[in-house]
Amino acid sequence: MNEIIKFLFSFSGTAITVGLIILSFLFTKWIFSRINQNKEKNSVAHQGTRILIVLVGALAVAITLPIEDSLKGQIIGLIGIVLSAAFALSSTTLIGNALAGFMNSTVRNLHLGTLIKTGDNFGRVTKRGLFRTEIQTEDRNLTSLPNLFLATNPVKVMRDSGTIISTTVSLGYDLNKDQVETALIEAAKSCGLEDPFVYVTGLGDYSVSYKINGLLKEVDKYFTFSSKLNSKVMDHLHRAEIEIVSPRFMNQRQVNETVFIPEVTKESVTTKKEKLPEELVFDKAIKADKIDDKIDSLEQIDEELKQLKLKLKDAKNKEEIKRQIKTLEEQKENLNSHIVEEKEKLDDVE
Repeated sequence: MNEIIKFLFSFSGTAITVGLIILSFLFTKWIFSRINQNKEKNSVAHQGTRILIVLVGALAVAITLPIEDSLKGQIIGLIGIVLSAAFALSSTTLIGNALAGFMNSTVRNLHLGTLIKTGDNFGRVTKRGLFRTEIQTEDRNLTSLPNLFLATNPVKVMRDSGTIISTTVSLGYDLNKDQVETALIEAAKSCGLEDPFVYVTGLGDYSVSYKINGLLKEVDKYFTFSSKLNSKVMDHLHRAEIEIVSPRFMNQRQVNETVFIPEVTKESVTTKKEKLPEELVFDKAIKADKIDDKIDSLEQIDEELKQLKLKLKDAKNKEEIKRQIKTLEEQKENLNSHIVEEKEKLDDVE
């Protein structure tokens, strides 16, 4: 019996080490859930810290095992060889993506819900991790991009203040340029674009290429307004009695002076409010963006609390300031719990 107790007691150091590792995991989870109000970059740092705890913990467990020093040295050496081989074989991917993840987390304008384009990928950011960044593309599917890819390739980020959208139409040389530009600018204004302007982008053998551009403030409705701009261009050109056909088309068949402008029917004019396609396409990205907005609200509450606590020291109406502080702290706690719940729901969305 004494030998069994002695044998079990010999593992006390290992048990304590394992307990400390578990406590370290719980402590890092607690601390990162509160530092900077769950910012996405803290998720990246949290994953890196957990990996570091696992590596250090494995070495600590090996050191505290109640075995001979020679065998202990062999185990530690084996762990070192395995880790070295793993790092060497995956240095261009694992370590590269991890370092790129830390670097990308410092990019201020690359946050949840942001509309980005890199390579052939175009969509809104739904998740940012240590090794990969997830975006929701225009076909509603989720695409995982390695962080190293984002760090080594140009990334176009749609600015929150607005972006330029455009469309191109080719018209004949027989049309008056000023008349065409006027119709195109009216089309851009009618669909809600600001400061529209026209470029003549090409002089072809049979037609002139006009490109109408305008500033879109609501970047989250990029695809809706791109389609709307095309529709408005057709409508306004037809209203100005401008045919959207090239001389080449006209010269290749007998049209008997037919004008190629479709008649406007009652069915084509509608005021019915339809659901925007972005609400379906970017459902997960929209939820992620709302979480990011709430995180920004938490930062504002923190700043207000900081200012109120500074005023409290020398204030005469301390009770009123204390009441304001208590109200803000309650709002902060509720908002924090909502963020945690919504992040859990977001992780469950496939």
